[in-house]
Amino acid sequence: MHYHYYAFPLLIMLDMFIKESCNADGYMDLDIMYLSEVDPTWNNDELAFFTNPEAAAVANPIAATACTADAISSTAGKPLKQLFWCAGSWGALYPLSGNQNGGKGVIRDSSLLTTRVLAALHRRGLAWKTMGSDAMCRGVISPTLPKTQYKFTLLHPVPETNSSHVIGESALTWGLSRTIPSIGQDPIYTIWRWNDCCNN
Repeated sequence: MHYHYYAFPLLIMLDMFIKESCNADGYMDLDIMYLSEVDPTWNNDELAFFTNPEAAAVANPIAATACTADAISSTAGKPLKQLFWCAGSWGALYPLSGNQNGGKGVIRDSSLLTTRVLAALHRRGLAWKTMGSDAMCRGVISPTLPKTQYKFTLLHPVPETNSSHVIGESALTWGLSRTIPSIGQDPIYTIWRWNDCCNN
């Protein structure tokens, strides 16, 4: 499964509620940011390992067991940023590639892949941390995924019309009946990012 990552700063494009000084990364309009088709690590676990060697430290049963706490906390709406190698109830974040075991449902699997995309972009310095006191007036590079900075909303095939969900939140709370059998199930997500801003 490949992905296309777009910048879509809706409130900035509509010129609503956002001062220019609060635009941490300077995105002003719709733009394509990344394509998995040009990323050699996306479908190659070995290459992804060499670009993310910390995967060796967290690829063990003890680290996987710790992800249980993140799954419970994420389902309660509070992902644990200290467990950077976990994606809550969706599974392990590493390797940062498009390969996974699958079989857990289109919604859960695509949510995990979306989280891996964000983690890989942060690891490469292509996505910035825009939340917290250190990122108040500008975005800062964060090599690990700041999970509390993001929320997802499923747009297709059956949209979440009145809610969003945090990284790792159990698909049982938001993802039931979100696919339509036999007509294609390629999900589209809107990724909401928290931006802290200095207003002086």
